[in-house]
Amino acid sequence: MSIKNRLLLWLLSGLAILGVCFLCADYLIDHALLLDVYDDQMQQIANAIPARFSAADLQQQDVKMKYERDDSILQIWERGGPMTYRSNPDIVLPLAAMPGFSTVKWRGERWILFVRITEHNAIQVAQSLNGRRDIAIQHATRALVPLVMFLLVMGLLIHWSIAKGLASLTQLSQELATRDSETLGGLSSAHRPAELRPLTLALDTLLQRLGIALESQRKFIADASHELRTPLATLQIQTQLVQQSLGTGREIHALADLKAGIKRTGHLVEQLLLVSRLESGGLHDTHQLLPLHDIVRRVTIDLLPYANTRHINLGVEYMDTGMLAGSEHHLMVLTRNLIDNAVRYTGSGGQVDVAVRASGDVLVLEVEDSGPGIAPEERERVFDRFYRCLVPQAAGSGLGLAIVKQVADLHQATVSLEQSERLGGLRVSVRFKCLNRAA
Repeated sequence: MSIKNRLLLWLLSGLAILGVCFLCADYLIDHALLLDVYDDQMQQIANAIPARFSAADLQQQDVKMKYERDDSILQIWERGGPMTYRSNPDIVLPLAAMPGFSTVKWRGERWILFVRITEHNAIQVAQSLNGRRDIAIQHATRALVPLVMFLLVMGLLIHWSIAKGLASLTQLSQELATRDSETLGGLSSAHRPAELRPLTLALDTLLQRLGIALESQRKFIADASHELRTPLATLQIQTQLVQQSLGTGREIHALADLKAGIKRTGHLVEQLLLVSRLESGGLHDTHQLLPLHDIVRRVTIDLLPYANTRHINLGVEYMDTGMLAGSEHHLMVLTRNLIDNAVRYTGSGGQVDVAVRASGDVLVLEVEDSGPGIAPEERERVFDRFYRCLVPQAAGSGLGLAIVKQVADLHQATVSLEQSERLGGLRVSVRFKCLNRAA
């Protein structure tokens, strides 16, 4: 059910209930007023009868009595004697035992009686309580028609008011329906009602984030297609060289080049998929308490064979213990990229040291190398995707430090690049918040 129909249902139902309450209140008020009026009327009738009243008095005046449901019945008895007069021959009520007001049930109907005792007569005025109730119902019923007219007019006004009030919401939904991936600008909130402004601001923020995400995705796809074009072309050429070298004795060298090209392309594709995963679902990965020193030790051991093939002295300088909240897979990716970059860009015979240091509530992962380092003016740009420093020793994908920055951001950590004073190359420091120092 729409908001408009719900509002109409509740408001009109409330009006209907108020209308019923009004009718009931009108009936009760009219009934109470009629009781007072009719009681006064009965007393006035009784007091207006002369103390020496006889039936001949009415006959001389030629009074014609007519009975209606709300009329009073007049009965007169001689004091201590028979009834001398009754206004309605069909209704003969017994004389009340006490003067004043009293009630009696006669032929299944309740009557109210008022008795006045004079020196010669007993005068009794009676009236049907059912008749009083019927009159009160008639009065309340007469108010039903204007009440229904009032409810109809109010219903139309409520319908119109709700339609006008929800027009801004309808306009907002229509404005959103016209948007697409190319038109994600902010929504106009100048003439919005105050209740819709928080929603408009929230939608503006969402559209802005969506625009940034789409732009980043478009840029990523463009960069990825550009970066993959060269290695794929190289693979095609190397495949042709393998075909041409068959039977010439150069097959082994050509196949080795082809395998190296496939390995580089596979590494690039793996890095691209990792970047895509970090962007799309990194925020939703489960975080748990993890020992950073254990992760760093395992990754370092895994990369030792690779460092040995390049004649790099890879080792652990210092290893403090500490726990942090994070994703084990992502932290291993971050550590692997840092050490892999250091080994890749350090010349043969160089040195790469890894350390985990704890200082207060901070855990710092440090990777130092004896390579050429990075110029200060380039240290901010190396976090951009596909950016490569002009270093002749290695050719990477340009995604390693970009992935490190993404993982660090997901863990609310900071990454800094400095020159290593001890080894002379680059020192990368990643600072995490330590939740618990391990024993």
